[in-house]
Amino acid sequence: MINRFKFNGTFYGRIYDYDKSIVNRSPTIEDINNSLDLFVLNSGVLYLEQNEEEGNIPFRLTLYAENQKYLVMFGKSNPEVDDGVEVRTFWDGTRASGLISLQGDLWDNRTISENFSLVRKAFNEFYLTGDIDQNIVS
Repeated sequence: MINRFKFNGTFYGRIYDYDKSIVNRSPTIEDINNSLDLFVLNSGVLYLEQNEEEGNIPFRLTLYAENQKYLVMFGKSNPEVDDGVEVRTFWDGTRASGLISLQGDLWDNRTISENFSLVRKAFNEFYLTGDIDQNIVS
């Protein structure tokens, strides 16, 4: 199975003087990993979304990055949930409960990771398989 994706994102702060966005309508795994490298130390939002095709309900993986804290959300169409979209995130029960501000919104601290290799693993698995193991995002 070949997955086709759209890939885009936006940096916040001063990383480039002329262009702070990423748009790639046909990314390779190298494109994704090179772009992810930019988010290790920078703030921004990055999206990897399957192209809508016949017989394919597109899924979306979103990264929110700020101050070396990362939130990954995997959105999957699911008619069995109230709004039709199932959202899965990282979950680390060893982190303190409470809210943390990331990209202007408040999030449960247990959904945040400081482990960028986990972010990279999620993006690579999604790109290669079209899904993410529930042991990574639950």
